Amino acid sequence: MLPHEFARQAADRAARTPMKLGQAPAQLARLATAEPDETPYEVVYEESPVRLRRYEPRGGSVRDAPVVIAYAFINDPSILDFAPDRSVIRGFCERGFPVYVVDWGDASPIDRSLGLGDYVVRYLRNCVDVAREETGAEAVHLLGYSTGAPLSAGYAGVFPETVRTLLLQGPPLAFGDGDTDGEPDTERSVDEVDGMDLFRTLAAEHDPGLVAETFDTVPTPLLELVLALRKPVEYAVTNPLRLWDRLDDDATVEEYGRKLDWVRGGPALPATAYREFVEDLLLENRLLEGEWELLGHAVDLDRIEMPVALVIGRDDAFVPRSASVPFLDAIPSAETRIFESPVGHVGLSVSREAHADAWPRVHEWVAARERAGFELTE
Repeated sequence: MLPHEFARQAADRAARTPMKLGQAPAQLARLATAEPDETPYEVVYEESPVRLRRYEPRGGSVRDAPVVIAYAFINDPSILDFAPDRSVIRGFCERGFPVYVVDWGDASPIDRSLGLGDYVVRYLRNCVDVAREETGAEAVHLLGYSTGAPLSAGYAGVFPETVRTLLLQGPPLAFGDGDTDGEPDTERSVDEVDGMDLFRTLAAEHDPGLVAETFDTVPTPLLELVLALRKPVEYAVTNPLRLWDRLDDDATVEEYGRKLDWVRGGPALPATAYREFVEDLLLENRLLEGEWELLGHAVDLDRIEMPVALVIGRDDAFVPRSASVPFLDAIPSAETRIFESPVGHVGLSVSREAHADAWPRVHEWVAARERAGFELTE
């Protein structure tokens, strides 16, 4: 930023400070009480710590196959139901799909031994079976969000007959570091790495086994700290300054408060699941290497022949395109698609741009593949 522009912005902020100070008490109350505008749902299955939510389809005819969303195991699913006009869940419901969301829940110390195999082969399989039984569908449209994406891909590689289409949103799938020795580059600083490189670097420097031994469940604040380290200045300085600049805009304050509510609402993760995610996927890239096993079931990428689509953000700093797209080259599916939007990781769920462009195309793509025997289209 040029010096004269910085001076202009500083003077403008200073001139508006008295007015904003007067607004602060009311807007801080709005910030503290803001919550995502949730679509009504019913819990139709529980197996501690997991719950399965069912959202009823809206509008006209009901689709044959439901959408099952395997949410991430960081934070809660409210980001997918952020506002009435920006809701991934509501978007599918309004097009006639019954929607089921897998909420992994808040693990307790007695859950410390739960691993990724339990998440996929037990919980996700049971949730898909409940959705199939309730709707009478042989297979579901499976959507994996963020860290739920590799779990969904693993499920499709073990139980492909129950997956009609596989959608992966902001998916961390390809964890290769690009080095010839196959080892993560631990000599680069945090400022020199980005996306999945940062997580690999931090994981290599902090023994995941020791973390798992220290915590029965890995607390959300620890996981959020890793995410915040990706852009520490943005988290600590830039975002609060943007909020201050628009403190007189009720809609902006409400939206910021909803995001804060989502961030602080995250569950703890079983220690074993944390260790396996870091070691098996992040460091050893077992999914794409074809070496991933879940409770004795080999994840066979050659069995992923159903239509597969990636929903990715062009500006996603946490899961860049290079951590998602290589997955498509590793599977034999005859139809793969990439739906890209000029937004970041969270923006895929909450931005007006994504809901105006990318998600309507996703809905059309899924609807066109509703029945077996569809014709492949561009």
